[in-house]
Amino acid sequence: MFLTSVEKTIRALRRQIESFGISEELRGYNWDKPPVEPVNDVKIAISDLNGFCPTKRDIFLKYVLKEKAEPNQYMLKGLAVHRIIRETIITLKKAIYSGCDSGEQIINEYFNNSIPYRVCESLDIDCRNICKEFSKLYRYIVLQVAAKVDEVRSKYPDVDAENVVGLILPPVVERKIDGSLIGLSKSLSLDIFTPYNIIIDFKSGYERFEHMLSLSGYALALEADDEVDVNFGLLIYIKTGERVQFNQKAFLIGDELRREFLEVRDEIAELIESGSDPGKPPECPRYCCYYGVCNEGSC
Repeated sequence: MFLTSVEKTIRALRRQIESFGISEELRGYNWDKPPVEPVNDVKIAISDLNGFCPTKRDIFLKYVLKEKAEPNQYMLKGLAVHRIIRETIITLKKAIYSGCDSGEQIINEYFNNSIPYRVCESLDIDCRNICKEFSKLYRYIVLQVAAKVDEVRSKYPDVDAENVVGLILPPVVERKIDGSLIGLSKSLSLDIFTPYNIIIDFKSGYERFEHMLSLSGYALALEADDEVDVNFGLLIYIKTGERVQFNQKAFLIGDELRREFLEVRDEIAELIESGSDPGKPPECPRYCCYYGVCNEGSC
């Protein structure tokens, strides 16, 4: 399902890397030399790059004052989307390995499933409309996988379950990465890592430049952890409503993005080390998980 579209995307991206290249000094496996070498011993999360606060006061509250973030509906919805995709892919992989060898069988046995409602319940999301949206996402994935199972079995009549899974579904979901060598968390979790060394992240909100920076951070962390080149990123923006939409944004993780990521990483690390309050912005974004702390608390 995901890998078929990735193959087509890579053809165009390869031309970019042939034209522009990527500097060796900006590869994650050069973690012991500037500019990739961390400026101090602070370790930050990838999510810190996606903060909504213009002054980065959310970083100060999290690391210096140890304030607890208050999950909002925006955050919970994004987390739910990730969990549903992960659990659905794992469930369908197990189904194929257990003998589901046709699209019809997959639809009959898995089209109506409680995964979306279990996820909503675990996150304390009680809005029925949101649960219905998530059910549409779940069923969309089931239908796509079912169609691909029939397509693969028609093309390769003697194919076994291992190859069906490999040709249809991503091999690694929520790939664990040790990002500590480049100043990130020791336990990062990447949505999808493909055999083509292209990394994929799902987003449920609107497009932001910070999402590209985050994926660039994952790329450098993988390069440091695995000693391999990671050149391409793919952001998949998911909209759930009347119908499910997957909008892809593919890009080369080139020098400009890598330098930008390293600058933001260093800025955050130095802010934490200094312990200085950067102050509130003129207007606090409502999506910020520390909105209540800055506007309703005592800070």
